[in-house]
Formats: sequence, structure tokens, C-alpha cells
Amino acid sequence: MSMPADTVYLADHSVVLALPALIPAFVIVAVVLFVVGRDRRAERRENDEEDS
Repeated sequence: MSMPADTVYLADHSVVLALPALIPAFVIVAVVLFVVGRDRRAERRENDEEDS
């Protein structure tokens, strides 16, 4: 038994089911990267002030 030639798959259900877990993970990664970047800029400013 073969599949009909005009079958269209709109979504892979495993991807749809994984979105509720992936979205918070991406948000956490974004927040961590933001805090790390802000901390590095603040440290760079402090070092520049000490050198001047």
C-alpha cells in the first residue's frame, strides 16, 4: 500500500510539541547573554576609569 501522491504534510507534530519547552529555554539563554554583556561593558568602563 503506497501513499497518495497529493499528500501534503503541514507540520511535524514532534516540533509542535517541543515548542513549549524550547521557547523558555531560548528566553533564558537570551537573558543570560544580556546580563553577561552588560556586566562586561560595566567592567570595561570601570577599568577605563581606573586607568585614566
